[in-house]
Amino acid sequence: MAIVRQFGLLVWKNYLQQKRQILVTLVEILLPLLFSGILIVLRQKVPFKDYPNATIYESYTVDALPSRLSHRLQLAFVPGNSSAVRQVADDVRGSLALASVRGFETEEQFEDYVRNDPLSGKLLAAVVFEHPFTHDDEPLPLKVSYHLRFSFTPRNAPPKERSELNPNSDLDWHTLSLYPLFQLPGPREQYDKEGGTPGYYREGFLAVQHAVDVAIMRSYNRTSASSLLGRIRVVLSRFPYPAFIYDVFILAIQNQLPLLLVLSFTYTSLNIVRSVVQEKERKLKEYMRMMGLSNWLHWSAWFLMFFLFLSISIFFVTLLLCIQVSPNGAVLTYSDPTLVFVFLLAFTVATINFSFMISAFFSRANVAAAVGGFIYFLSYLPYLFLWPRYDLLSHAQKVSACLISNVAMAMGAQLIGMFEGKGTGIQWSNLFDSVTVDDDFSLAQVLGLLLFDSVLYGLVAWYMEAVFPGEYGVPLPSYFFVLPSYWCSSPRMALVNEKEEEEDAEKALKGEFIEEEPAGLVSGVKIKHLAKEFKVGNKTRQAVRDLTMNMFEGQITVLLGHNGAGKTTTLSMLTGLFPPTSGRAYINGYDICQDMAMIRRSLGLCPQHDVLFDNLTVREHLLFYAQLKGFSKEKIPDEVDRTIRILNLEDKRQARSKTLSGGMKRKLSIGIALIGDSKVVMLDEPTSGMDPSARRATWDLLQGEKRGRTILLTTHFMDEADLLGDRIAIMAGGELQCSGSPLFLKNKYGAGYHMVIVKDALCNVSEITRLVHMYVPNATLESSAGAELSYILPKESTSRFELLFAELEMNREELGIASYGASVTTMEEVFLRVGKLVDSSLDIQAIQLPALQYQHERRSHDWATDDASSSSGMTDVTDFTDSGTLISEDCSNIKLNTGARLHLQQFYAMFLKRALYSWRNWKVMVAQFLVPLVFTVVALVVARTIPNHQDAPQLRLALSRYGSTRVPVALQPNVGPLASALANTYSSQLSAQLGQLINITDFTDFILTQAEEEGGSFNERCVVGAAFRGSSNRLAEATAYFNNEGYHTSATSLMLLDNALFKLLAGPNASIQTGNYPMPRNMSEIAHSQLNEGKTGFIIAINLMYGMASLSSTFALLLVTESSIKSKHVQQVSGVYLSNFWFSALLWDLVNFLLPCLLMLVVFQAFGIKAFVDNNHLVDVLLLLLLYGWAVVPLMYLLSFFFSTAATAYTRLTIFNMISGTATFLTVTIMTIPELNLQEMSHLLDKVFLIFPNYCLGMSFSQFYQNYEFISFCTSSPISETVCNYLNITYQKNYFSMSEPGVGRFLVAFSLQGVVFIILLFVIELQCVRTLRRFLTSLGRRRKQVPLIEEAALLPEDRDVAEERKRVLECQPVLESMVGSPLILQELSKVYSSGESLLAVDRLSLAVGKGECFGLLGFNGAGKTTTFKMLTGDESVTSGDAYIDGYSILRDIKKVQQRIGYCPQFDAVLDHMTGRETLSMYARLRGIPERYVSGCVENVLRSLLLEPHADKLIRSYSGGNKRKLSAGMALIGGPPVIFLDEPSTGMDPVARRLLWDAVTRTRESGKAIIITSHSMEECEALCTRLAVMVNGQFKCLGSPQHLKSKFGSGYTLLAKIHIEAELEDSDLQLFKDFIESTFPGSQLKDEHQGMVHYHLTDKTLTWAQVFGTLEAAKEKYQIEDYCVSQISLEQVFLSFAQFQHCTESRRK
Repeated sequence: MAIVRQFGLLVWKNYLQQKRQILVTLVEILLPLLFSGILIVLRQKVPFKDYPNATIYESYTVDALPSRLSHRLQLAFVPGNSSAVRQVADDVRGSLALASVRGFETEEQFEDYVRNDPLSGKLLAAVVFEHPFTHDDEPLPLKVSYHLRFSFTPRNAPPKERSELNPNSDLDWHTLSLYPLFQLPGPREQYDKEGGTPGYYREGFLAVQHAVDVAIMRSYNRTSASSLLGRIRVVLSRFPYPAFIYDVFILAIQNQLPLLLVLSFTYTSLNIVRSVVQEKERKLKEYMRMMGLSNWLHWSAWFLMFFLFLSISIFFVTLLLCIQVSPNGAVLTYSDPTLVFVFLLAFTVATINFSFMISAFFSRANVAAAVGGFIYFLSYLPYLFLWPRYDLLSHAQKVSACLISNVAMAMGAQLIGMFEGKGTGIQWSNLFDSVTVDDDFSLAQVLGLLLFDSVLYGLVAWYMEAVFPGEYGVPLPSYFFVLPSYWCSSPRMALVNEKEEEEDAEKALKGEFIEEEPAGLVSGVKIKHLAKEFKVGNKTRQAVRDLTMNMFEGQITVLLGHNGAGKTTTLSMLTGLFPPTSGRAYINGYDICQDMAMIRRSLGLCPQHDVLFDNLTVREHLLFYAQLKGFSKEKIPDEVDRTIRILNLEDKRQARSKTLSGGMKRKLSIGIALIGDSKVVMLDEPTSGMDPSARRATWDLLQGEKRGRTILLTTHFMDEADLLGDRIAIMAGGELQCSGSPLFLKNKYGAGYHMVIVKDALCNVSEITRLVHMYVPNATLESSAGAELSYILPKESTSRFELLFAELEMNREELGIASYGASVTTMEEVFLRVGKLVDSSLDIQAIQLPALQYQHERRSHDWATDDASSSSGMTDVTDFTDSGTLISEDCSNIKLNTGARLHLQQFYAMFLKRALYSWRNWKVMVAQFLVPLVFTVVALVVARTIPNHQDAPQLRLALSRYGSTRVPVALQPNVGPLASALANTYSSQLSAQLGQLINITDFTDFILTQAEEEGGSFNERCVVGAAFRGSSNRLAEATAYFNNEGYHTSATSLMLLDNALFKLLAGPNASIQTGNYPMPRNMSEIAHSQLNEGKTGFIIAINLMYGMASLSSTFALLLVTESSIKSKHVQQVSGVYLSNFWFSALLWDLVNFLLPCLLMLVVFQAFGIKAFVDNNHLVDVLLLLLLYGWAVVPLMYLLSFFFSTAATAYTRLTIFNMISGTATFLTVTIMTIPELNLQEMSHLLDKVFLIFPNYCLGMSFSQFYQNYEFISFCTSSPISETVCNYLNITYQKNYFSMSEPGVGRFLVAFSLQGVVFIILLFVIELQCVRTLRRFLTSLGRRRKQVPLIEEAALLPEDRDVAEERKRVLECQPVLESMVGSPLILQELSKVYSSGESLLAVDRLSLAVGKGECFGLLGFNGAGKTTTFKMLTGDESVTSGDAYIDGYSILRDIKKVQQRIGYCPQFDAVLDHMTGRETLSMYARLRGIPERYVSGCVENVLRSLLLEPHADKLIRSYSGGNKRKLSAGMALIGGPPVIFLDEPSTGMDPVARRLLWDAVTRTRESGKAIIITSHSMEECEALCTRLAVMVNGQFKCLGSPQHLKSKFGSGYTLLAKIHIEAELEDSDLQLFKDFIESTFPGSQLKDEHQGMVHYHLTDKTLTWAQVFGTLEAAKEKYQIEDYCVSQISLEQVFLSFAQFQHCTESRRK
């Protein structure tokens, strides 16, 4: 029952998602209808004719040549020295009234004569006897065998059958095949009683054959032959044909139906792949599995949904195909609609499973969709090769071809077409029959195979998914399906004795760093000795080792640890994603190895990433997951409403999840975890990506929801852990290090209080230190960073603080103290300490960075250090600059390159980047090279095997060639003796020819009834026949009947009859064997065929274009990647010149392109293609290819701007290349066929298409080839020259001539294209158009924006902000920014005017001095990133200006960009480089001289602790390391102004510290740094000044301490009261009363389990008073522990938060 419910739920979800993508769904349903519409339109356009009566043909004689042939022709004979043969030839000449005869000694001589002598056109035919005559007078043998040779191309072919495009072409004698490939309903050559093509009658073949046969009989015995032949009249006649309907449309069905079906489902298949892989990529699938969804359910729900959608569209397709839409009938007139429907259903099932199979191989949706569509269509292509050879395939071959579902479908559709052609259509009754007798394939087999395919694909998908489950999931071994454990999932653990286990676990929890467990609480999660190992290759990695801990109901347990400490692994084991290697865990008393299903009902989970479906609304998400957990039906709506309410998402209830902001998405994920009354909730980094106010709201939410639940939380934010955690557990290296309440841990690890003193300019550090030591002897100076001094005061001496503070208060002025404060150990420190204890190497690095060693002393007397002294910190670096001073850490004191040298260096850096990309992606490169080669090789192989030029083979005209046949022989009842004797002789020869005699009386009647009964197969079973009439002894008429569906039956029939006559004359042993062996081509025919011979050139050109299409689109890949991850922008900000960026790419790509081109030449050489190899043509070909590269690479660059993901770019560009090349090429080529009369058009299009490089490539190759063929033919002999003139074949001696068929115009086109595309590229890149447009529109829009800005000015401004503005407006920005403040903003504004005008940045004015770190704080959407984008030149400026180092960002953006370092919000690093290579690249872009590059890079790596990872590929970096690298890119080369946009997101505390150190050192060397951040402590640590930005304006500005004292008044008090179980309330109440009376106006923020959190707001309080009071009250109220700290920046920030929200609502 549960399964049914889950299944229904999944189908509902899939259905909703499909419904929301209404366009996609409509296209999916309409495409098949559209394509069936095409067939319907065809059906209406193509009329059919009904022939209700049988067609009966007259007979005709072959005694004389047909009248069309002139009688001035010669007859040749071989061998010419035999008198018997000459006699026969003379006889023939006489009887056919020919001009003369001519003998040749051998057949070779004859062939040479035909090929080389222009007079050979006078020959009608040659008779070649196949006997060696030993002497001249030897007579002919009894068994005569000869063949006739007529001209290669029939002389009298009707004009419309002379083109190659006609399926019934009459260009040769068709001696290769017995039947035409395409058979239409109705008789072949319906109106031609003689039989039509090939022209056995009209060329005179039958006449000559009969004349030769008669002459042979005469040469045997002249008198008796003459008397016999005088009495018998020989005539020929076609078989009659039964009534039929002539319908050309059937051809259309047979050809188009498969293609249309494939096309109509390509899009669907692509979508299935995309939606399935998208769920995998977003990790939704994994999440649903954690929620208790079995894999097969997931697949079957998808299957069912697609199946239903498709069956709807298939239903309509069947309707359209089978309903009579036009008067001409339906598309499938005869077939049974239900069967067609079933056939299509089978196909869709196979298609869906095919898509599932493809989706199992991919983990990226876009790539999968692109490749999937491609593969789907490719899998149809084999059919195109098989279809022409269908009749030659064996049954096994057909079946194996049908293992590809698309081929199976095409075969099936073709069968349906054939059955339609037969006139029966496909019915349930003939489901198991084949179309013709010689075919062995039936629709039933196709259906069976389609279903078999779908099962096969399903199995492949299932196997692939189990063995390669992608990044999330545990791969099974490759032989998993033979393991019994896979099928019957046995409980994994042997049970250990419970008792021992209990005690054992107790012991483990007794460590020094593990706090006692609270009594009386239920433990919701018990973990005992849990361990997990991963096998990576042959190494095992221990992710979790022996973890034992408990988590309690009603508490929030926080799990902390570095990246890779095993947190996520632990969570994954607890949620049952993968089984533990050893150990147990119980959730709510259930074992995770055995009762996962029970656990999941009360388990809530919020993973690190949002697991949301784009197209479901907030409410639907909650409904979906609540039902998935099996929450009871009735309560669901209320529960959903409650959850929405506590999440505070009421106004977003119906919003689709993709429209939510990042913070809201996280909230929704948390809501999903809480819904359905989850008893155990696991949250993996729930607040990542939220701004502080949202994070606050989430904390409140969790605090409110923890009653009755066990909540487990991981986080990177220590303040979060501190605030939320009732118990905090810290993991490192897979082991539990410590656990307990925050205070317990702080006591264990913390050093006590930190006293922070903000120094004035005249601060006397040593005096302060002395004073501190006087009161607190064991205090230590922790650090002196920037303007702050900090001391550690141990906890033990809390009692002395009062005096110390009082003393400091009194002597503030003398000591130079601006302000001071004290704070207690933070959780962060605990965490760092724990980390250090585990990993001592970290400890040393984090504390003693080389540059920090001297800072303590140095900073004491000046904190606005000048540039020179900063270098003294770096003692251990041995590189010296030119002047002999040390290189500073970021190389800021090196003279940078400029001018030509800088250009060279940048070019080198960019070139190296491209080269590395190719080198690291060598697989892609190899594929890239091979594709064009493979295509070309295939083309050449095919061109070799296609019979061209070859002379036609000989065809023996024996009946046995047709296999076993039936031969009807008709004799009238009262026939004379002569006729019956002849009939007997005729019948006697049949058995030798595999013929089966059928005696009948009425020939016509028999044929018509048989043909009606047997349908199509009759034509292969009954080929010839004969009828004998004549009652007297003196006269008889013999009719040789032939079935004209075969090509050569007339000659065979005549031969059998003549054979019978000869036997009658010369006895049963005599026989005549005839063959048809066309002559070789003569001169003019060769010329003609050379004209059509562009064939090979054509094939090469087409395949070359296909290959190049995919090769050239790879050039855009890196560019698309770069611009989509913003790496290109960072490179520009680092000062790269556009010319270097693009030309280096161009150079590398051309070098790259050269390789496949050279390989092509090798192939041409190997295959010996004369056109491309003779007289140094290889060089010309190379020139063509390289110019193509020059044209196409910039085109690809241009088009790369249209794409945002590399995969789509690749597929779409390939398609673009194919269309712009192959399609245009084919169009023009087809239009040049003279019969179509479209030459004018083709010339015009040829000019138009010159803008496409791909077209030029195809055309130039094709014409080059053709020109070569023409030249080599036309200049071979004088005669051929006249032929060429006569046929007006033009050729160009100079291949590169401008007129056809020279390729000059293509070369010019290539060269121009390259230049034009590059110019266009720079026009776009330099935004010339945009600037122009902006200038024009700004004239019109200026008026509109000014009021917007004016209106905003009415808000009152903070005093500090106003002063700053005044200061900026009064100075000379250019001078000032060169001297003291490298960065000056003057009234900078930005208005977005898409739709509604939005004022994003509102007249900011700011000056940032050297050695200053300015913090820009604000909520998401306050305008921070917009400001950054304007300053780095990513966005245009609406009004105002900014100066960086003396250059305006409006006028000298390039100069500005070389002077700023930029670390964007998202990592803009290229996966394929290593950290060191990346930094070197940026160092070179900045212009650091080559000899210092490695030293500088080394310094930056060292200062960010990236050395261990320096030479690893970036794609293997963790998030934190990528951030470090991004920051490194901004710092390198020491630009005077550095922008850091949220530099420390995703780093763990240790890494964050390192980054802070590096930034601080950079700042001290005199740089101006602007930083935005969500983490307030980051700002406190780094910033000398900061501003809070709300709605594009500064709300306050000043140093952190200034802001704290100005806006944040008072102190925060945390105290923990010791509570006895009985009288808990009273103690606590007493203390609360005490606080409220002592400190009036204090607010209670929070209390739980004896912890109280107060906010003391009284402004007059001093530190001393607060400490004194609490110290005194310590004993009385049993205070276990207390701490007092100043209001944090965070709280200041939050006090401004309200502004953002209230103004936002006002805006709405």
